[in-house]
Amino acid sequence: MGISQRIAAIVAVAALSGAAASCSGLTPGGGPAGPGAAGHQPSVTLRIAVYGSPGYLQAGLFAGYERLHPGTRVIEDTTAAEPAYWQALRRRLATGHGPGDLIAIPMADMSDVLRQYRHSLVPLTTLGGVSGGVNTLEDQWPSWVWQPTYRSGQAYAIGAETGPLGLCYRPRLLAEAGLPSSPAQLARDWSTWPRYLAFGRKFRQRIPRGPAFLDSVTSVYNAMISQAGTQYYGAAARLALPGNPAVKHAWNSAVTAARDGLSARLTPLTSAWDAGVTRLSFATAVCPAWLLSSIQRLSGSHGTGTWAVTSVPGGTGNWGGFYLAIPRTSAHQQDAYQLAVYLTGQQAGPALAQAGAFPASSPAINAVTTLTSSYFSGSPVGRIFGLAADRVPDAPSGPAAAAIGAALDGALARAEHGLSPARAWAAAMRRAAAASRAPGSTG
Repeated sequence: MGISQRIAAIVAVAALSGAAASCSGLTPGGGPAGPGAAGHQPSVTLRIAVYGSPGYLQAGLFAGYERLHPGTRVIEDTTAAEPAYWQALRRRLATGHGPGDLIAIPMADMSDVLRQYRHSLVPLTTLGGVSGGVNTLEDQWPSWVWQPTYRSGQAYAIGAETGPLGLCYRPRLLAEAGLPSSPAQLARDWSTWPRYLAFGRKFRQRIPRGPAFLDSVTSVYNAMISQAGTQYYGAAARLALPGNPAVKHAWNSAVTAARDGLSARLTPLTSAWDAGVTRLSFATAVCPAWLLSSIQRLSGSHGTGTWAVTSVPGGTGNWGGFYLAIPRTSAHQQDAYQLAVYLTGQQAGPALAQAGAFPASSPAINAVTTLTSSYFSGSPVGRIFGLAADRVPDAPSGPAAAAIGAALDGALARAEHGLSPARAWAAAMRRAAAASRAPGSTG
C-alpha cells in the first residue's frame, strides 16, 4: 500500500479503534458505559508479554490507554533478550500456562507459531465487536505484514512493530575520504548493492588504515535477502533454499565484500558492535529503524550530528518486528483486543517512532512520514523508513525460516573471519537442511 492509499485509510482505522473501544456500549471490563452507570468502574488488569524495548512505556501508550479506559491497568512483562523470551513463550504455549493477555510474536517466527501453536491463540476474527472483526483491518496493514498471520481464513495476530531498513553512516568519515556525504547524493550513489560496495572499495583505497566501510557483511546479506520475492521458502511452505539464486547472489556479494576488506566484522546486537560504534570502527551500517536508538545511546549527546540516515540500497527490506496475539488462556480477550488495536493505531505511530520503535499499520506509518531526526543530522527518517516498509515484498515463509537464517548467518560470520567461502557455504547448506528437517518443519 502506497502513502496516498495510507492517507485514505486513516479515517477507517480511527473509526475501528473507536468502535473497538466502545462496542456494545460496554467498558473494557464488560460493565455499562459511563462512570455513573453502575457506581464504579470494574477493574481489569491486562498483562502484555514483550521482549527487548518495544517503546510502549517510553512512549506513554499504556498510560494513555488507561486514561481512556478508567479501571483498566496495563502491566508489561519484559524479557531483555529475544531468544530467552521466545524459548519461554513456546514452552508456555505448548503447556497451556498463561503467558499473558497479549503476547509479542517475532515476525520471523509467525509461520512456526501458526503451525505448532495456532490452537493456543484466539482467532482475532472472533473479536472486535465490529462487523467482520479483524477482517476490516486488512487494508490497514501492508500485505507483507498481515498475510503471515492468516491460516484457514482466520487471523491470529496484529502487526505491531516492524524494522524497515535504512543506511546509517558517518558523514565526516566519508568527507575525509573525499567522497560524497549528503543523504540525497548517497541515495543515488547507493541505489544498488553493487554501487554501494563499489563506493566502499573507493573508501578503503583512500583510507586504507582507517575505519572499515561497513560493520558486518552479515547485515548486507540479510538486507539483500529481505528484498527478495523468494527467500528460504516458496509457495505452500516448500523449501526453496538450495536452488534459490537470490540467496546465492546475496551470499556471494557478502563474501566478496569480506574478501575486499570492507567489513569491521562486527555483528549488530553484540557487545563488540557496541564498542565499534563508540570507537568509530566503521563508516556505514545497515540500520533497521529500531537500531537508531541503540546508536544514539552508544554515541551519547556528543554524537549529535555525527550520524545521518539515507535509503538502503534496493530501497526496501525489513529486519525484526513483532506481532501481538491473544492466548486462549487470557481471561480478558476482548479487552486485550482493544488494547492491541490502540497500540497499533494511528495515534501510536509518532509516539513509537520518538521512542525508537517503528509502527506496522499503514495509518501509523503515515503519521510519521514527516518525522526528521535532529540527532541524525536532520535526516528524514520517517520518509526513509516509511517508503522502505511500503516496498517490502510478500515473500512466502515457512516454519524453519528463522533457524535457516541463523545457520546462514553463522556460516557467513565464519567466512568473514577467514573460513573459505566454499567451505562456509557447504556448512551453511548442511545446517540449513538440518533446520528444515527439525520437528514441525516441512521441506
